[in-house]
Amino acid sequence: MAKKVIAELPPMEANDYEEFEKVHPWGSQRATRRKQLEVAAFGSLAGGTSGWVYSVFMRRNTHLVGYLMALMFGVSGGIIGNYAGVQMHPNVTSNAEARMMRRLWWAQKCSADWKYDIPSDWSLQYPTVDCSKLARS
Repeated sequence: MAKKVIAELPPMEANDYEEFEKVHPWGSQRATRRKQLEVAAFGSLAGGTSGWVYSVFMRRNTHLVGYLMALMFGVSGGIIGNYAGVQMHPNVTSNAEARMMRRLWWAQKCSADWKYDIPSDWSLQYPTVDCSKLARS
């Protein structure tokens, strides 16, 4: 399936994203995802800190081992935090659907002041193709 470019739209700015969040029902997905990521970041930070404390202070390992444990515990905490964030703040819709609706809304907003009248000196031209050669017998 071929893709066609209809118009090159200007990029959205922060105030456009905020307007989409206020106006459109799908706009709340961005705020929901932000909350989910905050929970995941907190889980990663808590996991990394607990890995550092466990290995350096409780197990009396070197700082290098502490860094490695913080890395491993941080990744594990991020995974657990991502799962917990999705459970605490359920998605309004899928991110792909929200992105599609945001693009559609932005295209409608940008095209609100476009003029669709065709100048009178334009004419349509079709290629001359002998269709009898293309038809199946």
